[in-house]
Amino acid sequence: MRRYLLPRLQDILFLGLFAAAILLAPRMLNIDGDLPRHLAMGRYAWQHGLPPTTDLFSHTNSGKPFAPHEWLAGAIFYGIESVFGLNGLALLAAALLAATFTLIYASGLDRSGQRLPVLFVTIFGAAVSSLHWIVRPHLFTMLLLALWLTLVERLRVGKPVRLWLFPLLMVFWANLHGEFIAGFLVLGAALAGWGWEQLFQKNESLPGLGKKLGLVSVLSFFATLINPVGMRIWTTVLGYVNNSYLISHTNETQPPNFQEPGFLVLLALLAFSLFLLAIKKRPLAAGQGVLLAGFTAMSLLSARNVHLYGVVAPFVLVSTLAESRDFEPLGRLEMLIEQVESRLTGIFWPVAIFLFFGIQLAFSPLRFDATFYPVEAVRWLKENPQPGEMFNAFDWGGYLIFNLWPEKRVFIDSQTDVYGEAFTRQYEQVITLGDGWQNILMENRVRWAILPPDWPLVQALQTAGWRTVYLDRTAIVLSVP
Repeated sequence: MRRYLLPRLQDILFLGLFAAAILLAPRMLNIDGDLPRHLAMGRYAWQHGLPPTTDLFSHTNSGKPFAPHEWLAGAIFYGIESVFGLNGLALLAAALLAATFTLIYASGLDRSGQRLPVLFVTIFGAAVSSLHWIVRPHLFTMLLLALWLTLVERLRVGKPVRLWLFPLLMVFWANLHGEFIAGFLVLGAALAGWGWEQLFQKNESLPGLGKKLGLVSVLSFFATLINPVGMRIWTTVLGYVNNSYLISHTNETQPPNFQEPGFLVLLALLAFSLFLLAIKKRPLAAGQGVLLAGFTAMSLLSARNVHLYGVVAPFVLVSTLAESRDFEPLGRLEMLIEQVESRLTGIFWPVAIFLFFGIQLAFSPLRFDATFYPVEAVRWLKENPQPGEMFNAFDWGGYLIFNLWPEKRVFIDSQTDVYGEAFTRQYEQVITLGDGWQNILMENRVRWAILPPDWPLVQALQTAGWRTVYLDRTAIVLSVP
């Protein structure tokens, strides 16, 4: 029984990350307004068999082309939420995060044979990624990125890999989340490293590696086209990334501010990476160097990328840990742990952890936070529907869609790549009371609004004669006279 019941280090890692995610679940569910929008999209996909390819949820953008590049994640979210509620989504998020870094640890252990150093750097990466732990589709990206890194590394060093696994994974990835592009960045880094070795380090690369990487890249690209809108998935994702206005007006896409305490863990890992690279006796493989440099640059350009860096950095830095076995006390401890773990299977722990927290959550069901979302106001609106079109706060769009659609359609929601720069500028003009803001409301036939009570727009509407028909500490509903 000890063989099955005693945990290995990777089981302890899984337990710790799973427990941390469960403890953070209320924050992860309520930190931004995207989750309800994904649930609404998933509900539509379940009801109609496919996601919409034109905007159905807003009255301002109705009928315009829409690329549902996260529809599969939404369908998974809604399927779980409809059966298990938000508790099920918390368990799913915890399982995805724990599985991601357990896979990073297992891959690092396989490549270096060093348990404790690999465990340390993996936990470091998980801590960095926790800056972006939110119940959103990027959690699927984190797990798929860890698996993708493992497969590309096996290909690079000549271990057997079935090439069809890459396009198969990419079919799912492209329909789960727009960051499927990260998979191509990994392949691009591997190809750049192969090219460098061909030019400057003759005979370093395995024969045929370049052809395999090229073939995998081409097959994976065509796999991304298996989605409801085909090539438009690429133009949508790249169009958003290259739009400086939309990027500059989204908090999470701003560069990390190292004056904020939360980003100090990122700064610490960046510094630790430089230290490990400086003391390493042999240089990194060229492809791994390009990979680490690229994702480091991405994390410094946008705080939104820290979850990707938190996965890539520990995966690459494992290669710097081989020299740690020369430290005799650590080497003896490693041998002892290896002897113990060689007799263990650990299959009991992941299942037990999942069941334990599932039962715990059953007695304390999670809900959307009424101080962040307009929960009470929406309940009132269901009983007292307002005539005409609405104006709403950006972050509440998804929650309003999930609860009031199709009877009511929103003015805007948080998917700015759908609305585009021109319309997002109009929304900003209204909430900042820019010149002509009233004309924008009139042009869009707005008859009522749901907003945070402390917004300057509320006072401006009241001055213009709008009536307050509902008020609580989170939301106010105003109607034209």
